[in-house]
Amino acid sequence: MKVSGNGQGKILSQEELKRLFTEGFLSPRDRALFGICLFTGCRVSEALALKKTDI
Repeated sequence: MKVSGNGQGKILSQEELKRLFTEGFLSPRDRALFGICLFTGCRVSEALALKKTDI
């Protein structure tokens, strides 16, 4: 997660991740997209380019 747009990354805590999945992302699509990026290390554009057959 970027901090103040300076390119510095911040590692999210377990509590912050939990809050993102329970309160932050309202749609299943957003949860799935973030989960793919979180657990694979891919960028959003790469996750969006995935096809069902890729998974």
